[in-house]
Amino acid sequence: MNQKNDILKDLFSRMQEEELPVSFRANMMQQIMAEAERIRKRDERKGWIAVIATSLLMIGTAITSFLYMGIPEISVPMPNMSTLPFYAYIGMLALILLGADYKFRQIFKRRQISQGKKM
Repeated sequence: MNQKNDILKDLFSRMQEEELPVSFRANMMQQIMAEAERIRKRDERKGWIAVIATSLLMIGTAITSFLYMGIPEISVPMPNMSTLPFYAYIGMLALILLGADYKFRQIFKRRQISQGKKM
């Protein structure tokens, strides 16, 4: 084992040291970033496939169970139209709150990203 180490040490000492190209770091970082992006996209694709497969399985199970048990007659009574303004008001409030939540999350995300770059 010691003789092998001596032979390797001798061979490496004979080799000429070569300078790396100036753009070596930049090229290596680009390759690393491209690989990380590729892995992220692959994981995202796998997630979407899992969601789609699960959804199709659930829909298939629901259709099969309806066909097996017999589809019941579904009747939906018409609500009283005098309550429509109230429900529209509640719906508009919900939409406004959802929009505000979306905007606040965007602002918070931008701040987190900008603070992360400063560090």
